[in-house]
Amino acid sequence: MKKLATNVLFLSSAMAVAPLSIDAKEFEFDYSGSVRVRYETLNNPIFPTTEDVRSKTNERISTRMRFKGEAKYGNWEAAVEIEDSRAYLDDNDPTLKSSQVNTLEPVQFYLSYKGVSEHIDSVTVGRVTLDHGSRRLMARTRFRNATSSFEGAVIDSHWNDWSVRSFYLLPVSRFPVDTASIDDNKRAFDKSFSNRKFFGIYAESSDKAWKVQSYWLKESDSADLNTKNRDLFTFSVDHTREFSEGWKYNIEAIGQTGHARQSTSSADITDRDVKAWMIHSHLGKQISENTFLRGEIDAASGDNDTTDDTIHAFDSLYGLRRFDYGPTDVYQTFPRSNILAPGLRSVTKLDGLHNIMIGYKALWLQKVASGDEDFLGHQLEFRWRYQAFKPLRLELGGAYLAKGDALDSGAYPDDAMYAYTALMYTF
Repeated sequence: MKKLATNVLFLSSAMAVAPLSIDAKEFEFDYSGSVRVRYETLNNPIFPTTEDVRSKTNERISTRMRFKGEAKYGNWEAAVEIEDSRAYLDDNDPTLKSSQVNTLEPVQFYLSYKGVSEHIDSVTVGRVTLDHGSRRLMARTRFRNATSSFEGAVIDSHWNDWSVRSFYLLPVSRFPVDTASIDDNKRAFDKSFSNRKFFGIYAESSDKAWKVQSYWLKESDSADLNTKNRDLFTFSVDHTREFSEGWKYNIEAIGQTGHARQSTSSADITDRDVKAWMIHSHLGKQISENTFLRGEIDAASGDNDTTDDTIHAFDSLYGLRRFDYGPTDVYQTFPRSNILAPGLRSVTKLDGLHNIMIGYKALWLQKVASGDEDFLGHQLEFRWRYQAFKPLRLELGGAYLAKGDALDSGAYPDDAMYAYTALMYTF
């Protein structure tokens, strides 16, 4: 914590001596927010389980309310965002965690100074949420009900034709974490811990064709926080290019190395090497005025032996997976680890009111023990959004998983069927 305090003090001092160009400008205030209500239903969980752990069917109503206030005066900007995420109608689901329920929490409160120098665009200190690049390593949630926050300092700058963001942050842990409190939508203040640090650089070219991410995550156990003692360096290169008539391709390659433990158990004191990777690529074409069709592939390294000295399972840090693998929350789609998933996806936009996505994936485990099945199944996904009028959006969607041999076990081996509907009002 002393190190973070020193960094924040340094940045605050830099703000104080930065040239003030307020010139009696007016104080400005703005606010925005949204209210979302979503109903989800699932028949047959994806992953093998038993009847005493969870039921065959699951229903959930979730609500999420966000309100953000921003104040500006000259080069200064301050913001506070409150989020209230709750779940109802869900009494026997072990997958209900603090990632879906986080009651009345300030997910952002920060102070920012803009126009610091020729190359430094802004310095921000406080609690923030961030979206970086493809959002596979660092993202602000959209589909998922609760949001990840970070406390610390962020510096936005530009060099030549690149936008560069450097940051030193403490990830915020959501509370409460016990099942009974989460099920009752009880609240407790979230907090960060000085023994878990996340820092690095995100850079993006001016034409957005290249994106580079270089992150370090360092954590250790303490009396208040059990961790995997991750000491990870993660490096990503993402390139997008348009060519010919309407064709577009993208590739992102991520490497990960360092040390970690297999679990957060206090009894696990064995540090293991980490050597992991992830790749996403797609190639697509605008096949009509309204529709873009692409072929895609996602792959991430995995482990078939948790007893050896090396961890090959990819850690997606603070990224999201909904846009690659399907709905999260009740459906609990596949993790971005130990997976190989080629597929097809089309997005159709009509009249600025309708947005229709249809996706297909075939899924395999990237690595399995000798003799084990590796085919997870065929997944079909559908999502329709309708902008009824400017503030109100209706969304319907679902997924169907024809399970493969790797999931043909447990109490519910039949195919998984999932559907949801949501209304979101934005102001």
